Amino acid sequence: MATPRRSKRSSGSALPQRAKNPNGIRLWPFAALLLIAGALAYSTSFSGGFMGDDADAIANNPNIKSLWPLRSAMTAPNDTTLAGRPVASLTFALNYALAPYDVRNVMAPDPAMGDTLFLANVWGYHAFNLGVHLLAGLALFGVLRRTLMSPPLRDRFGRLSAPLAFATAIIWIVHPLQTESVTFLVQRVESLMGLFLLTALYCAIRAAESDFRESRWTIGAIAACALGMGTKEAMVVAPLIVALWIWVCRPDLKLIGPPRVLLAGLALTWLIPAWLVMTISSRSLSAGFGLGDWTWWLYLRTQAEVIVHYLRLAFWPHPLVFHYGWLPAPSWSSALPELLLLGSLGIASAIALAKRRPIGFAGAWFFLILAPSSSILPIPSEVAAEHRMYLPLAAVIALTVVGLCAAARRFAGGDPPAASATAWARAGWVAVSVLVLVFGWQTLNRNRVYANAQTMTADVVKSRPQNAQAQLAHAIDLIGARSFTEAESHLREAISHPLPPGTDPVVPATMRMDLGLVLCTLSRFPECVDALKQAITIDPRLDAAFNMLGDAELSLRQPREALEAFGQASALTPNNPMPFTRMAWILATSSNAAIRDGAKAVQYAEQAVSQTKSGDVSALDALGAAYAEAGRYDDAREALQRAIALVDREPGNPFGPVLRDHLNLIEGRRPIRTAEW
Repeated sequence: MATPRRSKRSSGSALPQRAKNPNGIRLWPFAALLLIAGALAYSTSFSGGFMGDDADAIANNPNIKSLWPLRSAMTAPNDTTLAGRPVASLTFALNYALAPYDVRNVMAPDPAMGDTLFLANVWGYHAFNLGVHLLAGLALFGVLRRTLMSPPLRDRFGRLSAPLAFATAIIWIVHPLQTESVTFLVQRVESLMGLFLLTALYCAIRAAESDFRESRWTIGAIAACALGMGTKEAMVVAPLIVALWIWVCRPDLKLIGPPRVLLAGLALTWLIPAWLVMTISSRSLSAGFGLGDWTWWLYLRTQAEVIVHYLRLAFWPHPLVFHYGWLPAPSWSSALPELLLLGSLGIASAIALAKRRPIGFAGAWFFLILAPSSSILPIPSEVAAEHRMYLPLAAVIALTVVGLCAAARRFAGGDPPAASATAWARAGWVAVSVLVLVFGWQTLNRNRVYANAQTMTADVVKSRPQNAQAQLAHAIDLIGARSFTEAESHLREAISHPLPPGTDPVVPATMRMDLGLVLCTLSRFPECVDALKQAITIDPRLDAAFNMLGDAELSLRQPREALEAFGQASALTPNNPMPFTRMAWILATSSNAAIRDGAKAVQYAEQAVSQTKSGDVSALDALGAAYAEAGRYDDAREALQRAIALVDREPGNPFGPVLRDHLNLIEGRRPIRTAEW
């Protein structure tokens, strides 16, 4: 009788079983429900416009407009979210290439045509983002199910691995805290990196299940890790996470044993971000020590407050904020409760990890993924950002779901009888269903806030009224809508709140300049002058404020002060014809003889006309007045006739009668005078 051949798999030490479907549970219904729930929750995201850095990284990025040369398609303008992230950049170039030809360049709604063409273009970008998120949800389901089937957890949770993984994944997919990573288009860098990290871990788990004998899974893990490294720098934690999973969930293996090829390959992918950082100086102002007066210790204690806030949002996701404008923690004592909480969780995770307990891996997942951007490396432009919780949220939800399941079993005294188990299962599914419905509804509504910049700024100031920069942005939107009284209220609110350390002086100066603009529009000129002078004191380079100040001083019948203001503006921007035109007009037409100076008026007016190539009506009108003041009436007549010719090309232009009145004065050899000043 022949001796049966022993397979390679059965030889040597016993290997852990592959993660099979306990009780023959089919997995495709779970996958289908995950896709359906995610699609429904984000069905309102397709009308979202460009937010924040979307404009520079996508709409105004010439590199996305061609897939070849590939090097160009994988680069982006400096100091944008896509800079130095070639894989993410390439996906946006693919979006552009796949968009319908007649809409791919429509990067903003047309006031005359509506937003139909714009939405037809932006639809593809949103569809890509949603597809990435749904695939990440499926990968998370696979990772969780196989983790719960690993040796340390199989006996307790193996039979429930698919339901528990599904409950975690579906809550994660529809959770409203994820909207910034999905609906904010440029934050595809976060969700895409998350997909690659989950894929790398899933492939590593499959490789471990085969005792690292199926090379396809090892290759897949390394490839996914490499792509993630080219997507976002936070991917550098992926090799550590894979190593920790093996340490915790495969205690029968030594890291220097069978996993060595996988871990060595993953470690080699660290060369990718290292090369990108060394060769591409792409986001010079986004992170680093000492940027904007942020020190590592100031940033660290501030991040303690921020991370605890993230944890609260994981359980109670309201209010969500697009731009926090988070101020630094004033002292160590002010952040002490948060530091103690996070320190306790970190120590507990480290101890559990040392003892190879799976809860330690969940803690490590949370802290490691947040570490690159939420520890000691200051990111002054974005101290708090909800998209950073994209992957860490999975650990919070998984611990909650699995923890509640374990608590229920303990409360029931171990494995409950069949009838009791059915009741507990029904209660669990009801709880998950309610949570998914509530979170899904919140996500539906949250997506609508991304419709345009105006709805977003209004939402931010409602949730964070102390955010001075958001108040300024909303006020600018209101000025564009000519709601000046409401804009004044928001500008004063902006001025009353502190700004984060190292904020560019142009921001507080702009607040006061825009307040001056609003006050001038409301004919409150003394207040307008005060606001503009405050703006200039903060930032003396603000030429627009000098121009506004000149007009305000004229409205107060103070031509000398107006000339001084316009003179400052012309010195700052010598190629701008506007201040020269205004000075020429004052010097030529003032009713005060001590102010008038025909020679200087001609000099300034000729400069303005030259700069506009005789194409500006106001400059030509000022030139005519200046020539008249200098006694050159024939030249004045010719200048005004050129101005009238320009106006006549635009039927209905209200400036025509004014120019003809000026021409009548010139033909009567009389200078132009204004009674106002």
